[in-house]
Amino acid sequence: MNKENNNPFLSRKISNLLLKFSVPAVAGMMVNAAYNIIARLLVGHEVGALGIAGITIMFPIGILYLAFSALVGVGGNALFSISLGKKNYKEAEQILGNVFILLIVICGFFTVISYFFLDEFLIILGAGKEILPYAKEYAQIVLVGYFFFAISLGMNNFIRSSGHPKIALMTQVVGTIVNLIVGPILIYYLHLGMKGAAISTLCGQTVGFVWIMLFFIGKKCKYRIRFQYFKLRLKVVLSSMSIGVAQFIFQISSSLLNLILNYSLLKYGGNTAVAAIGIVISINTLIVFSVIGIAQGTQPLIGYNYGAKKYAAAIQVTKMAMRWGFFSLIIGFSIVEFFAPQIVLLFNSSDQVLVEMSTRALRLFSITLPIISIQILASTYFQAINKPLQATVLSLSRQVILVIPFVLILPLFFGLDGVFVATAVADFISCIISAILLHHFFHKHKQSLFLPAKIHKKISIFKSMN
Repeated sequence: MNKENNNPFLSRKISNLLLKFSVPAVAGMMVNAAYNIIARLLVGHEVGALGIAGITIMFPIGILYLAFSALVGVGGNALFSISLGKKNYKEAEQILGNVFILLIVICGFFTVISYFFLDEFLIILGAGKEILPYAKEYAQIVLVGYFFFAISLGMNNFIRSSGHPKIALMTQVVGTIVNLIVGPILIYYLHLGMKGAAISTLCGQTVGFVWIMLFFIGKKCKYRIRFQYFKLRLKVVLSSMSIGVAQFIFQISSSLLNLILNYSLLKYGGNTAVAAIGIVISINTLIVFSVIGIAQGTQPLIGYNYGAKKYAAAIQVTKMAMRWGFFSLIIGFSIVEFFAPQIVLLFNSSDQVLVEMSTRALRLFSITLPIISIQILASTYFQAINKPLQATVLSLSRQVILVIPFVLILPLFFGLDGVFVATAVADFISCIISAILLHHFFHKHKQSLFLPAKIHKKISIFKSMN
């Protein structure tokens, strides 16, 4: 079969391609975020603040699964896209097979370790006597779901990059639909509480995993998971991890941040503060996932164009995605600032202290929302063009170098408000760093971060004439 025929990356305007790849990715991310919100809504009303806190305590472990998925999946997918750009289809399938096996081995090992030391992990994460029973009941079931989710997320990148963004969307939607059907029944009608939330998540993630595997053995798949490529190649493993290490560090740092965040919240606000941040993160995630979805859509386009030496096109994709992300975040920011109390009341209307604390936390946490698309798209750009150092620097600048110190220092002066605003302050500084790095790199290719290509070209010509 001639895999160059019907190439999804050719014969289209960049804006149309970005729409084709980003819209399904955004929809998938939003669907997943919506389920997380609905699950917390149900748990908040059925179990209460301790139930939300129990789920929040599990955030760092869930993020660790995302980290392992990103370490292999994001890096491998960048190599996969570049190989497609070079028309090296055999190498692309070798990368696909290697990544699949690596995901199973790494995530499987972490799942086993998590079960052996579950109590210890939860206590380290900040689960005290009141929260621990809720967190443990949820974790004992949901860990298997995390395993399937990590593999599915890693492999879903390849579905999108192989030219099937709509199918990539469906792999996310189908599992979420199962969650949305099963969750309310188990949590609300059968009153299974935390166990019901965990079972519904497990069901959804298992269905999503099966759906992805059916695609990779189906007729529509041009680049298959083949047994002959299960033998790991050191070059593929190391190259994938070197690119994916930026996202890995980002997620690991995010897990560490959540751990420190939990401790700070417990110190300055108690269990109610932990529940409040759980509500805030659910809402914030729904908004930010729109930009992450756009970033996922840009990755195969950037990688393909860079592999084909169309550097200006890769930069144009990034700049266009930033503009779309900015407008998306402006809408989310406006809704949060104007309707924060009404949004929080959806999670719990009986605990007035929780409602007031969550409302204030939501507004402080979201101050810098409109500008963070710069940081997200900058990191994605450098990953896609196989520049792991720059991508790693951007990830570290936000999640390690900036946020963690702010979470520890700001509360000393501003109390609980200092914890809530720490992420916003770090986002602001990180966006400045991202803009500087991007501007420097774009300038090398005679492009401007802030000006359209045509205007920048005219200015450059004018300067050269004078």
